[in-house]
Amino acid sequence: MFDNILSGFSAILAVGPILGIIAGVVIGITFGAIPGISCIMAIAIMLPMTFYVDPIIGITMLLAVYKAGIYGGSISAILINTPGAAASFLTAQDGHALTKAGKAGKALDMSLFASVSGEMLATLVLILVAAPISAISLQAGPIEKVFLLLFAFTVIGSMAGESIPRGLLSCCLGMLFAMVGMDSITGSSRFTFGIDELIGGFTFTPMLIGILVMPEVINVIRRRKVPHHELAITRSPNPADNRISFGEYKKVFRTILKSSGIGTFIGALPGLGSSTAAFIAYGEGKRTSKNPEKYGKGSVEGIAAAESANNAVCGSSMIPMLTLSIPGDDVAALLMGAFLIHGLTPGPMIFFEHTETIYAIFAGFLITDLFLLGIARSGFKFFVKMASLKRYFIFPCVTVFAFTGAFTAGQNMNDILVLIAFTVVGYGMRIVGLNPAVFIIGFILTPFLEQNLDQAFAIVGDDYGRFFASPFSWVFIALSAFFVYSSMRMKRKASKVPAPAQQEPA
Repeated sequence: MFDNILSGFSAILAVGPILGIIAGVVIGITFGAIPGISCIMAIAIMLPMTFYVDPIIGITMLLAVYKAGIYGGSISAILINTPGAAASFLTAQDGHALTKAGKAGKALDMSLFASVSGEMLATLVLILVAAPISAISLQAGPIEKVFLLLFAFTVIGSMAGESIPRGLLSCCLGMLFAMVGMDSITGSSRFTFGIDELIGGFTFTPMLIGILVMPEVINVIRRRKVPHHELAITRSPNPADNRISFGEYKKVFRTILKSSGIGTFIGALPGLGSSTAAFIAYGEGKRTSKNPEKYGKGSVEGIAAAESANNAVCGSSMIPMLTLSIPGDDVAALLMGAFLIHGLTPGPMIFFEHTETIYAIFAGFLITDLFLLGIARSGFKFFVKMASLKRYFIFPCVTVFAFTGAFTAGQNMNDILVLIAFTVVGYGMRIVGLNPAVFIIGFILTPFLEQNLDQAFAIVGDDYGRFFASPFSWVFIALSAFFVYSSMRMKRKASKVPAPAQQEPA
């Protein structure tokens, strides 16, 4: 493994990958800092731009956008109390309280240092455990993989959103659209309705942009009469209030370490995501803190707990994706699509078929953290200005990038029609409460399920009892039932507890 890591660093320390990482970090922080544009939107827009470069450059740039975008969301949360995702809600509580007290620099510094620390620790865990898990998972055959994928669908569908039926329906809808086109085994056409252009199925990138990006543009148009928030920051005359000293970082390092561990563990479990990690780590940090009364009122320790757990999910969510072909969260699903587009099929064989590329990507993960620290620290003023940009400047550019990216994917005007069609589908899903990210995961995983299911039927023949002969089958059935039961129980408890009143943006 050590030799592979060294070769990975030698591959990533070249002009192309380094420039890609720098560009990804700048784009990620910029998009993350702009209210209304999430990390997942940034990756969807940038994905077509990576088609014409080497996989090491393209994928490391997308990973840099991912990591930097997660951190960038804390900038708008801290400065103007507008968290771009649920995971940033806790950061907004403590960070904006510090901003109102004239200590915005301290809050931004703590968010950055905690984010980088959490990401680096999770990346080290990814590098150390991914290859051994892949070696173990190679022992699983098609039958075991069928039940593993059914378990993944169940977990992701049941843990997504407030309604389990809607989460499962979103996943099933993605599976249905993935079946459009020619069957890979029999060669027969399915759900094409006589339209020749659908024989090859739906192009992934236009569908992705239509489902995730364009509905947000429509939402902004609908909210065009909502007043834009003007950013006004007051700074304390005391320089110590505008930065984090080494002593202050040292005081919260134990919290960062513990929260990073929680985030790493949560991220490695499919379907839970960064929001779950942030809330669990924040609650644990408050429980063990010497000053729990400060949490929610401007606690630097609270920011450290939430941000380190939130960002630790970035690295660990790649573990199930790379080893088992199961995305850990919605962003990992997008990155899985990027791997497939670049000819890298996630799963246990990827460490044997593309060893140099994977370890170069791992090295890029670590180097991205260093560039994130340097670029974010030196460019605070620029990213603060980006957070206050008006919506009518931002979303026309987003629309242009979306249509350009959809066309670039296959140089085909039909892809523009796919984009428009899935924009309607995506917007309709939001209206009825379905989850677009779960839809994407279902779309990506269905071909793997079909392939392994065909192989499993070829193995068992007419003896269907062999599906349940393996103990792994019963383990995954039990885990699926447990996750459905536990998620229903959690949601039942949550419905009985009155939700806390959220602060209005200042």
